[in-house]
Amino acid sequence: MSYRTLGSLIQEARKNSKTITRKKLAYGICSEQTLFEIETNQCMPDILMLDILLQRLGQSPDKLEIIINADNYKMVRMRDLLETTILRKKRERATQILQKYPSRSKIDKMYRCRMQASLYYYIDKNITGTIEYLKKAIHTTLPKFSYENIEDYLISEIEMENILALEQMKLEQKSDIKNNLQICLKYIDQHFIHEEYAKLYSKCIWLLTAVFYQEGEYMQVLALCEKAIELLRKNAMLYYMLPLLNRIVKAGEQLGIAPKRNKWTKYCEILTFLWEHTAPKWYPTDSLFHNCYQRTYHLDYEFIRSERIAQGLTQEKLAEGIYRNPESLSRVETGKVSPNKQTFEKLMEKLGFEKGRYNGYVVTNSFETMELRDELDRLIMRNRYQEGEKILDKLKCSLDIQIPENKQVIELHHIIIAKHLEEITPLQALEKLKELFSCFGSFNNKTFHHIPRRNETVIINNLCILLYDLKQEKEAYSLCKTALQIIQNSKINVKYNYKAYSLLLNNYIHLCKNLHYESEERKFAFIALKNEFICGKASSLPFCINNVLQILDKDGTPPAECDKWAEAIYYMSDLYYFNKEKELYKNFLINERHINIIHQ
Repeated sequence: MSYRTLGSLIQEARKNSKTITRKKLAYGICSEQTLFEIETNQCMPDILMLDILLQRLGQSPDKLEIIINADNYKMVRMRDLLETTILRKKRERATQILQKYPSRSKIDKMYRCRMQASLYYYIDKNITGTIEYLKKAIHTTLPKFSYENIEDYLISEIEMENILALEQMKLEQKSDIKNNLQICLKYIDQHFIHEEYAKLYSKCIWLLTAVFYQEGEYMQVLALCEKAIELLRKNAMLYYMLPLLNRIVKAGEQLGIAPKRNKWTKYCEILTFLWEHTAPKWYPTDSLFHNCYQRTYHLDYEFIRSERIAQGLTQEKLAEGIYRNPESLSRVETGKVSPNKQTFEKLMEKLGFEKGRYNGYVVTNSFETMELRDELDRLIMRNRYQEGEKILDKLKCSLDIQIPENKQVIELHHIIIAKHLEEITPLQALEKLKELFSCFGSFNNKTFHHIPRRNETVIINNLCILLYDLKQEKEAYSLCKTALQIIQNSKINVKYNYKAYSLLLNNYIHLCKNLHYESEERKFAFIALKNEFICGKASSLPFCINNVLQILDKDGTPPAECDKWAEAIYYMSDLYYFNKEKELYKNFLINERHINIIHQ
């Protein structure tokens, strides 16, 4: 961050807790000296280290955009490949990757044990071996851990996943895990917030309700599952949603609670249908470790090269005052070498961007302020603009508006809300957004080259919507396509740009449909829906389903199958609080498809 740093963000979060010492935060993962160097910006942690540090502080690393170097991204992809290879049950290949995985740090060693446990579980069906390696994973970063002294530790989401996976294995062995899970649940309640809380709470409740179900405590199952499901609904997450729905349906059947059961049953039926028709066959709904992709990555050499070109700078000009010769910059731009911290900051400053590799969507030292920005996006996504206006006022009071990036965020959301509340006309909104767009690219020529950052994505997406509404469909199509092509052409996998990719892709499909570009519409409709399941998110789920339905109708798919997809739009809109879409499809189902709706 140009005005704030990752180190100061970690330090501020630690000090705000008033009880977390540097020794306690670093325990089991690095030395106090290493943490001191991170907090004082003398060194940058790798991605996994960053994740665990922030999670131990009760904060989400997903609130950051990361400009990653080639070596760090190679490790990200290696972990991703290892996890998917295990889930695909390709033992020989998984073993090869695991053997190549480094053991440089305690965190590396913990991850190796975690993946060895996963391999034993999914491929070898060896519960004893799975338990052995899960214990090793836990005690590598949490030495001497026990449930009796759990409050002595700061436990990250990753580490808690290891603990819950161990309890899952004990459950399969029919061991008594009730007390341990209740201890974990208490810890999760007290130490986690937002998305991390939703993920861990859901997994823990799924395990705990298995015990209560066996004991015949069906009302307890219902109450706990309803709370977990509600958290997933509010955070638009698919993570453990289907297993929890299955459990609540079975508990409802035992109790004979027909109205409630019917609604849950319908959710369960529809989500099962979508999972079977969309998700990869090897992709489990109740995995030991479930990666919900929400992070945004940018490759440093792609970013530097594209911005240099966009600004009309030669390598000689950008290298001036930073490198002795342009050849050094050429090696950076091809990914052969990565610039050190000081050089990277000089390059970014010269290009007019935030200096740091780890940047927030707003410039602040406060995670609470970052959460306000996320809450604002969630409200706008669900068309709750009046509530969003109140959050925007709070956000404005929490930010230094003299910082250009913060001023841009406030202006952007003010325009969006004012347009939807009809305080300004669509044409006025368009002109205002064009002005914001010009901060990082030429609107007329679409001369932006890097993967759009979060704020840029929102600007582009809303420009496309306004252009479409003002009958400038081809202009909207061209702008949206340019942004998507940049994302797709990057060496960064699209799932590491979930928010940008999902938002723009659904808009693009809609534009293709209206411009009768059927081949493009068809190509991307199913990709967009599959992407939601792979990333474990439901932020665009109703829109993705609607796009697929349009294709199926055009293809002459049997009406009964199309009806199922039409129902899916309504019930997934209902499940994830897309109230506007829910009402639209309620009328569509009743009046045009003659399908009865199950009410709560």
